[in-house]
Amino acid sequence: MFFFTEARTCLALALAGLLAGCGSSGPRPEVRTPAPKAEGGPTIEVSPVVVSPYAEAELVQEFERAKALLLGGKFREAAEVFDKLTRYAPDGEVGAASLYNAAVGYEALGEREASAARLREFLRRFPGHALERSALFRLGRALAYLERWAELVAVSEKLLARQDLAVLEVIEARGARALGLVEQDLVEEAAREVSVARDLVERERLGEAGKPPIELAQLWFAVGEVRRKRSEAIKFEPVPPNFAETLEKRCQGLLDAQGAYTEAMRSLDAHWSAMAGYRVGQLYQELHRDVMRVPPPAAADTVRKRQLFEGAMRLRYRVLLEKGLKMMEGTVRLGDRTGEASAWIGRAREAERALERTLADEKAALERLPFTEDELREALEALKKKP
Repeated sequence: MFFFTEARTCLALALAGLLAGCGSSGPRPEVRTPAPKAEGGPTIEVSPVVVSPYAEAELVQEFERAKALLLGGKFREAAEVFDKLTRYAPDGEVGAASLYNAAVGYEALGEREASAARLREFLRRFPGHALERSALFRLGRALAYLERWAELVAVSEKLLARQDLAVLEVIEARGARALGLVEQDLVEEAAREVSVARDLVERERLGEAGKPPIELAQLWFAVGEVRRKRSEAIKFEPVPPNFAETLEKRCQGLLDAQGAYTEAMRSLDAHWSAMAGYRVGQLYQELHRDVMRVPPPAAADTVRKRQLFEGAMRLRYRVLLEKGLKMMEGTVRLGDRTGEASAWIGRAREAERALERTLADEKAALERLPFTEDELREALEALKKKP
């Protein structure tokens, strides 16, 4: 999803301190058989000793080879070498850089669980390292993809506690925190976070011309999530006395959320576009589900009147299913075209099939009713002010 804006900076480690002492390979370390443990007396625990088949200069040489593989796009080979170096040189610059670069390699392969595991280990073992900020951002992006919302909030808060972030990095961190919060239904706290981030966007006039930076996609998706959850909190059971006004409020919330998701799509990132496309389709799907739960009014006191009400409702709100299906179809095509294969594409495929079934059911239900389409349209006129 994010292709290594800091790749050459982070990979081109000089390792000067290591190289200074590596003019010759020196003797290979010996593997010694421990002496038999004496009986009796206290047991003394010692730190494990890592026995490496490489001399120090050879470790550096292997590191440079792995780095070249990574920069050359041979991500699997590079990651495996970096993993090996992490085992043989767990401490110091070779170990730290190898652990970080292994995460970069797995990220490029789309193996975000493996990448996140190495980034967590890097942050645990090397606090305060020069690559710490970059590791936190990479971990945050992986967590957003993996939908680990609570951990995403924690990582974002660590980033926001730093004093060395650029404005766009602050926006990304706040967008990530907002997303993690809203997906845990902490809607109002998330709303405050996106408000602060949007103030920064407006102050810097980011995304006003051309393709917005990728960092804004996450922020706008979080804005869409806040608006969606607020909109979908508006229900029609029991039927509100001001049904038309309540429905209009729900629809306006839908349009506001759709606008934010559309902004997320403007960054032209396949993953965020897939997420946003699915959510827009879901907005229409959920609105149709909720509005079709509205029971007949008390005035519909005969079978014929109840059937007329049912038919008018089905005819009136079928367009919501059609709009939702169109968005799901577009999202699935996006996945086919770009190779995006996240869970969001899978959700869109499932929703596409569900919407097709629902539309077929709606058509069959209308055909069973003893009314013509003109009769149903007349009934629709009566529904403009009340259900």
